[in-house]
Amino acid sequence: MSGIKFHSEHDMASGWELRKIVEMVENKAIDSEWGITDLLDFHNVLKYINIKKFSNHIVQKTSIDIKTFEKKIKQKIGIFVGCHKDNFINLYDEIDFDNTEDFFEVLESYKLLYQRIEIDDFRRFLEKENVHIYTVLKFKRLTEYFNEAVKSVLLSDSRNAETILSKYLKENDLYLPPSLNETDILSLIDEYIDSPLVHINVLRKIINFPPNKGLSIPDKIKLHAKRKAEKEEEKIFNNDTGIESGVTISYPNDQDEAILFTMDGSTADIKVSRKWIEENTDFPTLWNNFIYLFRFVDDNMRLEFDSKKSESSALESVIRPQAEHLYYQSFSFYFKEMLSNAEIHSYFSVLNILGVRLEEMIEWFFDYYLKEEFQINDFIVKMPSSEASYFEKCRTILPEIDRVFKQYNTLIEDGVIDQELIQMSSSSFKIKDIKSFNKMKYVYSSSDWYKTASFLLFSDQSSIFYLPNKDERYENFFQLIISEKLTRSDFQAYQLNTMQWLFDNDLICESNMGHIQFVDQRVIYVLKELYYREVMSYWHYSEDLQLLIEELNSRNLVDFETSLFSRNEQDYFDYYLNKSKFTNGHDIRNKYLHGTNTNDEKQYEIDYYLILKLFVILVIKINDDLCIKEDKCQ
Repeated sequence: MSGIKFHSEHDMASGWELRKIVEMVENKAIDSEWGITDLLDFHNVLKYINIKKFSNHIVQKTSIDIKTFEKKIKQKIGIFVGCHKDNFINLYDEIDFDNTEDFFEVLESYKLLYQRIEIDDFRRFLEKENVHIYTVLKFKRLTEYFNEAVKSVLLSDSRNAETILSKYLKENDLYLPPSLNETDILSLIDEYIDSPLVHINVLRKIINFPPNKGLSIPDKIKLHAKRKAEKEEEKIFNNDTGIESGVTISYPNDQDEAILFTMDGSTADIKVSRKWIEENTDFPTLWNNFIYLFRFVDDNMRLEFDSKKSESSALESVIRPQAEHLYYQSFSFYFKEMLSNAEIHSYFSVLNILGVRLEEMIEWFFDYYLKEEFQINDFIVKMPSSEASYFEKCRTILPEIDRVFKQYNTLIEDGVIDQELIQMSSSSFKIKDIKSFNKMKYVYSSSDWYKTASFLLFSDQSSIFYLPNKDERYENFFQLIISEKLTRSDFQAYQLNTMQWLFDNDLICESNMGHIQFVDQRVIYVLKELYYREVMSYWHYSEDLQLLIEELNSRNLVDFETSLFSRNEQDYFDYYLNKSKFTNGHDIRNKYLHGTNTNDEKQYEIDYYLILKLFVILVIKINDDLCIKEDKCQ
C-alpha cells in the first residue's frame, strides 16, 4: 500500500490520497498485521475522516460505517502503541523520510511513549545521522520535555544557527528548549559566521535582522556577518560564477529614431537621439521623455522598475532570501535599477550641456505647471544650487520630498495648500499615507480564488501545461491554450483533475468542437494584469473593464485601495528612503539626517542621482493623479 499523507484540507493532492484510502477500505488493510508504517498511514487516515467532505466521499465510495471505521482505527493504534511502549523510538529506523513528522506527531501524542525514554537515550537518538533536530523543534511538548537534550544537540553544531534564525524570523513554526537563552544563541550565531559551511543568504539574514523579533543581534555580530559576506561574495565572483550584465547608453547626433533599445545576452544597449532632445527642449517634452523614451512607467502609469515576484524564476525565489522585512531583490530588479540609474545619470548630463537643469524642471512643475494646468497655487519646492557639493545637495533635497508629501496631502484634505498649517508639524510622512484625489485608484487581490486561478493559469510551476507530445514548449497554461487547439484527451488524468477547478469556476470551457478555451477573455486579462503587474490602476482601463472589476469586487475577489502610490511603489520608496519596513533598505533619508552617511564623495553623487530619480517618479505620479481627477470631472 502506498503511504497516506495529509497536507491540508485545500491541498490539490487530496483527491489522490482519498483514492488510496478508498482502496485501503476495499482491501480491508486495517485487518492486516501492522508495522510502524501502517500505524502512520492510519494516523493520517484519521485526519481525512475528521473533515466532513472527505469522510462523506469515503462513505459514498465504500458504503462503510465511518464512525465504526474510525473507532477501529483508534483501537488498533492504541494496541500498537501499548505493545511498543518500551521500544517505540527504535522503530524510527524503519520509516521513510517522508514519515518523520508523523512519527514525532504520534510520539508526542502519547505520554506513555515519550515519558519512558531516558534523557540520555533521547540525546543519543537526536545525534543519529537520520534524525534532524529541525523536525523535532516542530513539537512543543517534546522540545520542552527533553529540554536539556535538545539544547545540547542544538549547541553542538553551529549550523543550527540557521534553524534558530528561521524560528525568530517566523519562517517556520518552531519551538526552542526553555533553557536556551539569548547568550547561547548569539554565541552560536557568532560561531556560525566563522564556520566553513556558512551560507551567504544566512549571513544576509543576520546583517538585516529586524528589531522586535524576540532576539536582539548586536551591531558587532552584524558587522562580523557583513565582513564575512563580503569575503564570500569575493570568492563567488573570483570563481566566475556570477552573471555578467551591463548597460551602455549613448546619445548619437545622427539617429532619427528617438530611442533604440537592443539586448546582447544580459547587456542592454540604449541609443537616444541627441537630435530629438535638442529639437524638443520645452519642459513638458523633456518630462515626457521619462515616460515615453525611458519608460519609467508603463501605459497605465505604474512604476516599471519596482520589484515584482512574477519576474523571478522558481530557482531564484529559492536561492534569494525572502521575508517581510526584506525588500526582494531579484536579478530582474537589479537589472532594471542599473538601467534606470544609467538613464537618469546620462540624461542629467545631456540636459546640462543643453543648459537645462533637472532641478529647474522639478521647480517648474510645482511652481508653474500646476498653476497653469490645474490652478494649484502655493506649492513650494526648493532645489539645491548647481554650485553645492553632492553632500550638500543630498542634505538639501531630501527634506523637499517630505515637503511635497505634506503639501499634496493638505491640498487633498483642504482644497488649498496652507503653508502656515504645514509648518505647524515637524513629523515626517509614511509613504503609504500619501493620499490620492481618486477613489478606487488601485486594484489588488489576495483572495484564495485569485491565488488558485493565477497559479494554474500563469505559473511555470503549475502541472497542467506540460504535454510531452507537443514539440513546442510553453511557459504556462495560458500560453498553451491561446497557442494550441486542445481537447480533454490531450491531457493526463492527473492534469484533468487539477484543471477541473478552472472548469468549475467558469474560467475555461469546451467549445462546440470540444476545444478548451477561456470563458471570458476579460476576466483572464484582469488575472493576467494582477499576476504580472501585481496591481491595476482602475481609472486607466476602459469602462467595460472597470465594470468587470467592480463586479469582481462585489464578489470579494478583488479589493480597492486609494493612495498616490501603489503598494509596490510605496515599498520602492521605503526601500530607498528608510528602514522602517525593510532592514536591507538604503536608509538614505536617515543617513543624511542623523549623520551616519559615509565620508565618500562618490557615494554622495550616487545617492543624489537616486534621490533625483525618486523625485522624477513623484512628479509623474502626482501629474497622473491630477490628470485622472480632471478627466473624471469632464
